[in-house]
Amino acid sequence: MDRLILSLLIINFAIYSYSNAFFFLAPYLAGRGYSAASAGILVGVFYAATTAVRPVGSWITERIGVRKSMIWSSGVCIACALALQLYQGAFGWFVGVRVVMGLAYSIFMVALTTYQALVIEESKRGLGFVLVSVGSLIPMFTVVPLTDYLVRSGLDRFFMILPLAAAALSFSLALRLRPARFQGSPGQDQPMEWGTYGDLFRETPAGKIVFSCFFFGLCDASIVFIGTVLLEKGLVPSWFIFSLGAGALFVRTAGRNLFNRYQRTVFAGPSFLVMALCLLGLAFADSSLGLVFWGFFYGMGMGYGYPAHLALTADLAAPRLRAKASALVHFSMDLSWFILPLYMGFGCTLLGTRQAFLLFTLICIATAVMTTVMWLPGKKGGYEKSRDTMSRPPFSS
Repeated sequence: MDRLILSLLIINFAIYSYSNAFFFLAPYLAGRGYSAASAGILVGVFYAATTAVRPVGSWITERIGVRKSMIWSSGVCIACALALQLYQGAFGWFVGVRVVMGLAYSIFMVALTTYQALVIEESKRGLGFVLVSVGSLIPMFTVVPLTDYLVRSGLDRFFMILPLAAAALSFSLALRLRPARFQGSPGQDQPMEWGTYGDLFRETPAGKIVFSCFFFGLCDASIVFIGTVLLEKGLVPSWFIFSLGAGALFVRTAGRNLFNRYQRTVFAGPSFLVMALCLLGLAFADSSLGLVFWGFFYGMGMGYGYPAHLALTADLAAPRLRAKASALVHFSMDLSWFILPLYMGFGCTLLGTRQAFLLFTLICIATAVMTTVMWLPGKKGGYEKSRDTMSRPPFSS
């Protein structure tokens, strides 16, 4: 089990490296003569495709198989990265490849989360989800600075090698995984009898999951708003970003065992609330020290909040519903990344940047309090229900 968790951590690092390598796609394209509008389209279509395919991602995962979905989708990611490496001319070509990239990346993430939910045994689930999520942080300290350096140093001809290498690593590791089997299975070989979205909403607190994941994702998406706010103050956003990563990495390593000692749903609301309160503090920060302080604690909240919400797929859903639960969780969080830019555009125009950000933080605080109350132990549809799902007959996948 420990080796499996390590393998999943590395896979998580690889697939997030694939996505994060394109954080500097806009300046890379600007250096090749693309307009800001064209660069924005090429950045946005990836996330549009990623969100749109989430619900279908569960169906694909169920039909093809969890492990095979990771293998095939990472293979498509390799093909897309290779296509951009060999030819980067026509704008329409770029758009098409970016759309396919988003589709493949989304399917891989749904399959990966489903695989985790099926194979990590309940006694190590909290620790496992926290440790695996560490892989999503490592690119912030490695791939992102490297791509920044390559683009700024005129070495952008090597830029496309990074996502190609990341996709190849994802593919090779997915090949080495064993077929997913629900932990605790007495060894039956019958195929998984996957449930429907109707079953998911009838048998699990799916409405609560959507609410919690969407508003947590909205708070997490504030990263796209924070840069504008801090630049208007004359501050350097990198101080906040770096301390955020440090706080998240700290809490996922030093505090990883807490995730097994307490109910995962208990962490969902408070971690979200810590992030929201840090945003409020950030609204009034006027120095780099303030950015580091609020960023570190924001990262600690995010460090627990993200794996806590991913763990809902296993804690609150029976094995046959976990593919759809994974798709629902990712779709709810992804949707917030579209809503916030729309709010930014209209809010900053009508209220001004500072006031719009302050209103946003108050919304985050209010919904975080609601989420905390909603997941209190003993609430109907909370963690106790997840115990019931564990007693259902397991299936192999």
